[in-house]
Amino acid sequence: MANSKLQRLTEIFNEKIFRIPDFQRGYSWQEAQLEDFWEDLMNLKENKIHYTGLLTIEPIPESKIQKDDSWFLRAGYKAYYLIDGQQRLTTAIILINEILNKFENDGIINCRKKSVWEEKFLFLSNIDDYKSYIFGYEHDNPSDEYFRTGILGQESSSSDKTPETLYTYNLKKAKDFFKKKLGNEKQEIEKNFKKLITGFGFNLYEIDNELDVYVTFETMNNRGKPLSNLELLKNRLIYLSTLLEVEDKTKEELRKDINETWKTIYEYLGKNKDNPMDDDEFLKNHWIMYFKYDRSQSASYAKFLLNENFTSKNVIKKKIVFRNIKKYIDSLSKGIKSWFYLFNPKVSGYTGEVKEWIQKLNRLGMSASPPLFMAAMIKCNENEKELLELFQSAERFIFLVFRLSQRRSNTENSYFYRLARSFYYDEESVTSVIDKIRQKTDGKDKGWFELEKFDIYIKEQYLKEEGFYTWNGLKYFLYEYELYLKKEAGGEEKISWIEFNKRKQEKTIEHIYPRIATEECWTSVFNEYSEKERNILLHSLGNLVLLSRSKNSILQNKCFALKKGDTTKGNTVGFYNGSYSEIEVSRYDQWTKEEIQDRGKKMLDFLDERWEVDIQSWEKEWWVIKEGAFKENLLNNQPQEKNKDHG
Repeated sequence: MANSKLQRLTEIFNEKIFRIPDFQRGYSWQEAQLEDFWEDLMNLKENKIHYTGLLTIEPIPESKIQKDDSWFLRAGYKAYYLIDGQQRLTTAIILINEILNKFENDGIINCRKKSVWEEKFLFLSNIDDYKSYIFGYEHDNPSDEYFRTGILGQESSSSDKTPETLYTYNLKKAKDFFKKKLGNEKQEIEKNFKKLITGFGFNLYEIDNELDVYVTFETMNNRGKPLSNLELLKNRLIYLSTLLEVEDKTKEELRKDINETWKTIYEYLGKNKDNPMDDDEFLKNHWIMYFKYDRSQSASYAKFLLNENFTSKNVIKKKIVFRNIKKYIDSLSKGIKSWFYLFNPKVSGYTGEVKEWIQKLNRLGMSASPPLFMAAMIKCNENEKELLELFQSAERFIFLVFRLSQRRSNTENSYFYRLARSFYYDEESVTSVIDKIRQKTDGKDKGWFELEKFDIYIKEQYLKEEGFYTWNGLKYFLYEYELYLKKEAGGEEKISWIEFNKRKQEKTIEHIYPRIATEECWTSVFNEYSEKERNILLHSLGNLVLLSRSKNSILQNKCFALKKGDTTKGNTVGFYNGSYSEIEVSRYDQWTKEEIQDRGKKMLDFLDERWEVDIQSWEKEWWVIKEGAFKENLLNNQPQEKNKDHG
């Protein structure tokens, strides 16, 4: 049955209750969609109709009516699942609730008491004074409790046990959005209320009984926010649970497990409100770990999950049975927790050293390792020593291969993906995984690490007149050097990675011998060298320092004594009270080629020891600006002869 006539909210909410079924996504609208909705309301002229969209509903079988909703039926109400249009209708209800909150309990709105509108759109009280809700979610939906308490402001003994998810976060943002937009002008609010409930028109369609509601849901999109693959997968798994040849009780238990799994997934995806995680990114990386990786399918993991693996055809042919779905959702439930702590280690239960190495990997970039790390955090949860060794070996591999050897970002992706799956299914031990990672830089196939490639890369940067300053690993290296100096000093942190990384390069890394070196204190020392030689000195490693804060731009080009911070002349801002790296520089009496050379040597010694590079066996004198390093062919773009020990 279908009704093509546009219906207003006052007509739609006419002795009907609506429930968003458990296979539906939660509330996904964000500010862009909320702005569109609000603009539609603001632009609507009085006594006109705005076409708001389609609402697709399905009658809820009496056997599926929740116990606390059953009295609605006795009162003559009809109950419906909201299959499509839930984003629009949820938004309308949130706005209605915020409008009613602007009025006192005995207030009059559009010639009716506030309580009349509450009973029409929000909730009714039965003879026991227990409130039942006109619009809401099924109880298995993780947004159910939050919508009643966090949005409608009703009391509940279990509200403190409700996990916050990406969806509950979106609900709260919508509530705050409309509360701010409405203001406090009662006459204007009342006018907008009338436009909303009588001017927003919907096509209301009731699904025919012969249509499959799960399949229908998959074909529908919501305005501005198409369904994610994770949302589609939940619906699919619930659908497949209805096709399994098992007892109804087992089907119901599996359905509850699916709902609990997705509740956990969305809780952890939204746990860090400042940086919510991408659901499809998690699903893709879990797929790599759980299923056999195929490079040809890497861009279409969703196609594999939805069109090839979890299909009704496979259930009917018994290729997919109960244990396949149960095992998969159990893995998702464990995986999402590991995934969250991989990117939010500070709130994990790991020891300080493990947390620090996970943070290092986040700073450096994890390349193709996240599925392997997810597997490790699931499998080695009780053995932090093994976990730590794995993180350390992976960090070294990533730095040597991608920051020194300058390999392409997809180097060895397939290898690491397959390794993740083998490890997850106990086909590899953690020790063998660590050994295989080390072999990629130290073993027979150590060709993935070639120091000469870094030599060529830096030469190319010098040809662009930037040298080490534009090295893509510079920030990470300088921050690691800062941590090393901090440990040596036994002091407190002077600058966080977040603070250091969010500022632009020119505000975080300073040339000690400056770009604009016109003052006599610089020209008298450096003008004996050619312009090409000065450029080498300027952008060499020893001349670059991590700043704990942005210095005064005027100070940056001043003499070294002023940059250090000459308190005798009233200059209290300088290297002497900055980062540990700045303090190290401030201990030099002057700044010439020799000091740049000396500090550069210290930094390369650190690199040598920290990443086990054996860099000193290479005769690349210009790296530290040694005597005799200034040659005409120094910046020739031809690679020098490779050292045999490191080829």
